[in-house]
Amino acid sequence: MPQAQIGIFVDGATSSEYVEFEVEPGSLTKLSQLLPLFEAEQDDVGVNFVVGVRPSLMQQIAADHAPENVHDFDTDVVGTDGYVIPGTQRDLVFWVFGGARDKVFDATRHLISLTRQVVPGTRVVDETEGWVYQTNRDLTGFIDGTENPTTIEQYDEAIVADGKPGAGSSVLLLQKWPHKQAKWEALSTEEQEKVIGRSKVDSVEMDPKPETSHAERTDQDDFGHIVRRNMPFGDVGEHGTMFVGFACEQKRLHDMLESMAGVGDHPRDELTKYSNAETGSYYVIPPVDAFKG
Repeated sequence: MPQAQIGIFVDGATSSEYVEFEVEPGSLTKLSQLLPLFEAEQDDVGVNFVVGVRPSLMQQIAADHAPENVHDFDTDVVGTDGYVIPGTQRDLVFWVFGGARDKVFDATRHLISLTRQVVPGTRVVDETEGWVYQTNRDLTGFIDGTENPTTIEQYDEAIVADGKPGAGSSVLLLQKWPHKQAKWEALSTEEQEKVIGRSKVDSVEMDPKPETSHAERTDQDDFGHIVRRNMPFGDVGEHGTMFVGFACEQKRLHDMLESMAGVGDHPRDELTKYSNAETGSYYVIPPVDAFKG
């Protein structure tokens, strides 16, 4: 079984950098060009690193490591009421994270510099800093990641199984969701709980969950399980949730987005009235072996 990028599963980070790039056509022709990034990362104690490639680019340069039916986020997800979850597909992503902001900062600068050397014409199009809020809550005040698989289950849910196309790879959905904080905070706690479908203090799921609640619209028992590694981002003026979701198949992620947007017979997720996606890209996270040529 190819060795998956272990950073997908490393917990305990308090600081993150999400860096998305556009790559000049023809400048990234093989994954081994990115091997120096992994070698550099190993020199930074306490810093972890995950790299992903646009699905269509992955199919061009290393098709053996592309999961089945993987595709770019190049078409918006549009609900029946016209609500849009935008696709803003980029070519390359780094997620750099650790327990010390200074180490993450220095490692990210070094990795960006290295990338420009090994993949000429690469341009940073989005860089976002993530940070921990009240241990495990997002900026709505609710606990995030309640439905994450257990530690022992996470590998199977996030990584393509041995023997399947793209074995050892994962599919990442990366999105920036700014919050409408004033509108959200105008709700009572009871109203907020109905939007989320869980209690605010201890994240107990409502029974039954409101049909339009976030917990119902993204119920992993319906769509399949994913591993979420979300973090808050932004400053006092503008902030929200960086959605970081890994799955062994892309369909789980895309079906959840369609459910949230209210595609087909699905009612729209009530949470989308208080937070709208600004970016959206899918990436293949190849196994470490794939970068060794």
